[in-house]
Amino acid sequence: CSAHSATDRSKFHLNLLFKISEPLLTPKGTAFVGNFGIDITSLVKTKRPMCKSCLDWSSRRSHLAGALGSAMLTRVLDLGWAKRKDGSRIVEFSDAGEREFIRLLV
Repeated sequence: CSAHSATDRSKFHLNLLFKISEPLLTPKGTAFVGNFGIDITSLVKTKRPMCKSCLDWSSRRSHLAGALGSAMLTRVLDLGWAKRKDGSRIVEFSDAGEREFIRLLV
């Protein structure tokens, strides 16, 4: 899951965003993503699925994958809310970054 976030916090955030078994981007979600600074039009043009759940085999919980999962991770990293741990696929949210992300969702 190197192109999207599979951290415990991202799985928690996925549960805040989606209340169904397979994620689906709604018109309200499209507006949210745009307001978050993600160009949804460019994501639609890719061959990747927009939203997809990806099961983390170690915790048996799903997280957001697909073009949107990758774009969300890139945006969070660009904002400095999280960073990749050197030499691994681990993404760590800072305390301030987690607060900002949760504030954005509620």
